[in-house]
Amino acid sequence: MPRPRSPQNLRLLAKISELYYLQNLTQAQIARRLRLSRPKVSRLLQQARRLGIVQITIRGTSQFVELESRLERHYRLAEVVIIETPPSRDETLLKTQLGTAAAEYLHRTLQPGDIIGITWGTTLQAMIQQLQALPIPRVHVVQTLGGIGPPEAEAYAADLSRRLAQLLQASVTLLPAPGIVQRPEAKEILLSDRYVQAALALFPKLTIAYTGIGALTTNPIFYQKDEQLAQFYQELVQAGAVGDIAMRFYDAQGRPVHTSLDRHLIGITLEELKRIPRVVGIAGGTAKVEAIRGALRGGYVKVLITDHETAQQLLP
Repeated sequence: MPRPRSPQNLRLLAKISELYYLQNLTQAQIARRLRLSRPKVSRLLQQARRLGIVQITIRGTSQFVELESRLERHYRLAEVVIIETPPSRDETLLKTQLGTAAAEYLHRTLQPGDIIGITWGTTLQAMIQQLQALPIPRVHVVQTLGGIGPPEAEAYAADLSRRLAQLLQASVTLLPAPGIVQRPEAKEILLSDRYVQAALALFPKLTIAYTGIGALTTNPIFYQKDEQLAQFYQELVQAGAVGDIAMRFYDAQGRPVHTSLDRHLIGITLEELKRIPRVVGIAGGTAKVEAIRGALRGGYVKVLITDHETAQQLLP
């Protein structure tokens, strides 16, 4: 669990204090909004007073809290969590810090009976590396996108789902298929597999999903020397794609971008994502600003975890 004086815990205390003392939300309303129990909200408010965060005004991390609130209102998000932008914009450090914030958010909000969807990628890997064991009853983890690339990519994608399930002492359903198949005919065959069908059947039942947000121009999938992937990339560029969630692309306004790539994908769709009660998008860095903004405009993300510099650029 977050330490009492850790940056993320202090920001949570400041956020709850602002909602209660300045925005006049009740403790029950705050509990529903932040996925906490009402008694825990009460305890955190008391802790905020003990630590001196609440005096006449909210202090200490109010700049972050104000920016979080502005983004929540502008994009109608359930919650925004902002971390410091690392010095020199170090990408590796940024992913580690985003992963830490995402792990703390998962610790804070996970409920018994949750069905968690997870994609894959380096940011989600960082989240799982930072996650402490948290046994919660009746939690189930579902892999929502197969590995893309060589066979070891499929193993890596499945491994993230397994590791998350182990940390939560949860059951797990894997998606035993590549994320991109070479031929649409192969996709149809795989979709008839009962284990693939079992995973896809759980997508409408997901209560929460964790995902990265990718920018088209920096997507490592398209760095591979593969003629078919190069063709997909050119189609996406011509169609105006700026970003993706789980390899489902959209434009700057958040509108889905459909190309021949769709006929080769096995995984969750943007339409299915929008029906999940909480989708947590974890992404940062100036190269991803346009992709994050598109995801927010499209309504694909309900909770955003990002860094301060990126957050500032997301506002008009």
